[in-house]
Amino acid sequence: MPKFTVTTDNSDGEHSEEPIHFPSTKAATDDAQVALAEMAREKLPDGKHADFGVKVEDEGGTEIYRAGLSFNAKTADDIRREDQEADAAADDVANSLGGLGPRE
Repeated sequence: MPKFTVTTDNSDGEHSEEPIHFPSTKAATDDAQVALAEMAREKLPDGKHADFGVKVEDEGGTEIYRAGLSFNAKTADDIRREDQEADAAADDVANSLGGLGPRE
């Protein structure tokens, strides 16, 4: 049975496991996907942003699989502020195209 190394990154840094025997490449990558979901479940909710990653290497150290998950949350205030900033940027572009220059 081949050995694979699964490395996870849960925003706190990478953590490699000792090589693990899996019956197939698919079994190793399935395990990596489960690890990714478990990291997200354990860490969230904890703030507005978190990145998670996982990779699988074969016995020779060749990376054969990589997956990532990015969590981004926005409150109503964040959404409103982003909308206002986008509107202001659009107005600046329109004014520049119309010869008025950017708003002050």
